Amino acid sequence: MDKENSTIKAGDKRTRSVISSISDADTSVSEQKNIKQKKKKQKNKGSDTQDDSQNEQEINITSELHSINQKLSNMLTKDSSSLKELIKDVVLQLKEEILESLVLKIEKVESELFEKELENGKLAKEIKKLGKTMNEQKNENERLQKQIKTQGETNETQMN
Repeated sequence: MDKENSTIKAGDKRTRSVISSISDADTSVSEQKNIKQKKKKQKNKGSDTQDDSQNEQEINITSELHSINQKLSNMLTKDSSSLKELIKDVVLQLKEEILESLVLKIEKVESELFEKELENGKLAKEIKKLGKTMNEQKNENERLQKQIKTQGETNETQMN
């Protein structure tokens, strides 16, 4: 309050800030005229750019419509037999590819099965061979045990 009272002139009850704000208001009126003129110029420039952007949009829309029309002319109808033939060809091609892959898988499995059968045959022969040698050793063991037994009996008879 002291600052405001100190800036009061004699006979004037308004403060200095109020007095200066009035003079600011006077200058702002003249500035508003300049701003309005500048805005009008900018609007004219803006309308030119808007016209350009509208023209570009119209050109884009017409080009899109043209491309859509071309696509529609290439589109097939319900009664079109070429679509059916195309689908049949694709299905036949898929069948052939699947059949080829299945044939390859079957051949691979058959070859693995054949190799395992050969290996099983070799192992069966080896089992028979080992069985024969085992029987021969068993017979030899029995013969040797009988021989030991008979020798033991002869030794006992000789000792008696």
